[in-house]
Amino acid sequence: MLCSGDKYLGRKSFAVAKDNGRTRPCVVAALQQSALLAVGLALGAGLASPAYAQTDPQVQDAIQANGAKPVPKPPLQVEASLEAAYDDNIYRVDDRTTDPTDDIIVTPTVQVTYDRDNGIRRLTLRGLAGYDWFTSNGGRSKPRFEIEGSGRFLVAGTCAISPLANYRQQRADYGDLNSATENLQKFSTLAVSADCKRPGLYPVVAWQRDTTRNGDGFEYADQTSNRYRGGIGYDRPSLGSITAYYEHITANRPGLGLENRSDAVGVSFERSVSPLTEINADVRYMHVDSTSAAVGEYKGLAWDLSVATTAIPRVKITATNERTIVNDSLIATGFAIRTAFRLQADVSLSELTSIGAYGEFARRDFRQDAAIRPFSYTRDQVKQYGIVLRRKLNDRFSLEGGVSRFDRETNSDVSNYGATRVTLGITMRS
Repeated sequence: MLCSGDKYLGRKSFAVAKDNGRTRPCVVAALQQSALLAVGLALGAGLASPAYAQTDPQVQDAIQANGAKPVPKPPLQVEASLEAAYDDNIYRVDDRTTDPTDDIIVTPTVQVTYDRDNGIRRLTLRGLAGYDWFTSNGGRSKPRFEIEGSGRFLVAGTCAISPLANYRQQRADYGDLNSATENLQKFSTLAVSADCKRPGLYPVVAWQRDTTRNGDGFEYADQTSNRYRGGIGYDRPSLGSITAYYEHITANRPGLGLENRSDAVGVSFERSVSPLTEINADVRYMHVDSTSAAVGEYKGLAWDLSVATTAIPRVKITATNERTIVNDSLIATGFAIRTAFRLQADVSLSELTSIGAYGEFARRDFRQDAAIRPFSYTRDQVKQYGIVLRRKLNDRFSLEGGVSRFDRETNSDVSNYGATRVTLGITMRS
């Protein structure tokens, strides 16, 4: 599944003029004028308001790198957000053959978080409720819900158990299907891990169960996966943390009568090279196959590499490179081999204002059974990039706006598309 990036939450409303299913230029002009007005209000509020401490996570990292202390948060937090997003291709069609449909999506959201940590036990509870309202294409409007609980509890002094439970419901965005297809997806995760992290050697074990359930017409894509991991870790302050592990994954799709299996042996490494730079690396050798002989298998390396640095004052730069196996139930394949490169920069312009920019290139190679779900392409590549501006008005209110671009190309020149998304929102925190 290719998503359009519905991650940002916020607030704004616009009048919509339609002409043969297309939004007239006045909507774009209204967006531009509203964005300029929001920036002006933000700057004006910054001149008129005292210098409140910034609570944005990326900005906090940059501020702490300069020696400042983070702002303590109360255990219970409530956030209410309202966002308006203009998307110029909501059905992800190829504009060379089909006129794209654009729309303005208004998303109100409320999130409640409870976070308690006394050093011996940590408990986090979070609930989110929202609604994606397509102002001109109401058939796409869907609610979104998410509830999650996680924790870390010390046992016998140095050992810890970390449980996790999550349930999520949201509208699916089928970029791979290039049609006005609707589906309300439901995801769940249940996991537990345990370790006895301390200087020297210690054991690590983990289990995770993920389910995907789809609406009418997409039951074939229902999936249940189980992940098992066991390993030995080694921790040393001057070296960092190293874990050698074995992992087994099964991804079962009963609607298709298929199961994908993955076995991997790998090593993960975490280290703060300096107070300003952190390196995370996970390299593994994998063998992935399917119960369908037509899908084929994959034998080779996979990895997840990340370097983050705040060596430049008030600037955090993160570079990542990964190759992973994706058991995506919304792509009618056995599995996909995904390789991605991403560069992101978060800049704290002041204690009230931050700006972020990112670029990512990803390629997927599909291992599929064409007899079950035929496609004329076997791989694709995706480019996406964007910029986000965040402005804190005071202790309770903040603005966020951004522009992102998404382009997809396949090796058979079908199911290609591009989409531009402009967002503007406001968030209120308790």
